Amino acid sequence: MKEKYIEINLKRKALQELLEQVKLKSTSFSIVRYYNGYMSQEEYNDMQKKFMNKIVYEHEQRILDYQNNLNRYRDELNSLFHFIDEKEALDYFDELFNQELEVYENCQYCEFENQEPIVSDIPIEYLLKKEYTRMTPVSIGPVFEMFTFSMAAFDEVMSHMKKLFSPYKVFGGEFEDLCCYNGEKIIFKVCTHEDYAIVSEDIN
Repeated sequence: MKEKYIEINLKRKALQELLEQVKLKSTSFSIVRYYNGYMSQEEYNDMQKKFMNKIVYEHEQRILDYQNNLNRYRDELNSLFHFIDEKEALDYFDELFNQELEVYENCQYCEFENQEPIVSDIPIEYLLKKEYTRMTPVSIGPVFEMFTFSMAAFDEVMSHMKKLFSPYKVFGGEFEDLCCYNGEKIIFKVCTHEDYAIVSEDIN
């Protein structure tokens, strides 16, 4: 799928026009908020397991991509870091892996077990999925509460978005990082804190 970046913080009319176009192509959407309320041990364990699986997978994939020079990955890294040999490259990947493990370990269950649940006015009739995650389509690391809705709830979110890259108050909380899907495929995503969005070129 061909994509294009948006780095201009669209406002009002331009933003609403874009969201209307995205809406026509989407079957569901998700929004997230930072989370520091209560979660069960099972929910915490599931979140951490998925995060660790991603860390391990990406570490192994980086090594394979380097060894196979996939999309000139080895050439690009060698031009940047001037590795003496493959062992030095592997040491570099191990260092990245250890940094990611530190991020993984900086989140402990004791931060959540004695907290109160965060109350929201979520439209349950439109809610497809709720999960605690450290991986969203645009961000990784912190703990997020991620809600996925049918498009029936989209107009409510649209009406509260004043700028493309600003958080918005909706459903009783402050949310960000809107992501729209056509089936399983992501066709639009906004990284609020880094001020960029990516949209499928199929959206005109």
